[in-house]
Amino acid sequence: MRIGILGGSFDPIHNGHLLMAELARQKMQLDKVIFMPAHCSPYKSSASVQSGAHRLNMAKLAIQGNPFFAVGDEELKRGGISYTVDTLRVYRAQHPKAQLFWIVGEDNIDRLESWKYFSEIVRLACFIAVSRSWFNISSSEIRRLVKSGKSIRYLTPDRVIGYIRRYRLYV
Repeated sequence: MRIGILGGSFDPIHNGHLLMAELARQKMQLDKVIFMPAHCSPYKSSASVQSGAHRLNMAKLAIQGNPFFAVGDEELKRGGISYTVDTLRVYRAQHPKAQLFWIVGEDNIDRLESWKYFSEIVRLACFIAVSRSWFNISSSEIRRLVKSGKSIRYLTPDRVIGYIRRYRLYV
């Protein structure tokens, strides 16, 4: 079993996240990609982040119809700052024979060694770095567009757009 994990705030999840996961899945022949919403990123302020429940629900809506994708809630349940090493420890215990892969955007490569317990992380999983150079979608841009009343069509799945509208997120 080859399992990829894509962590992030997913505030909101968007088509760039989905595309990164699908590219990694195809290129590395992954059996499953788990989208892992962070409870609290060590690199972002949690004050402006939507609730874990909203971000989890949006991720579930976004992956509907893709049998290779799943959403994990381990970091949300654990609470506190979400560290990759903690999540990988859980997945290693649950899947002792699986090959684990942590999916990142290539823009994160330079700071990986600063991650908490990096030497243990590389023993637990391999990294897959995906280039973001040919798609320029960001959650912060989506939030800005929603706040200013502009369209986010084609930036995130329609189900996620409906959810954002229903719960009046980011306005």
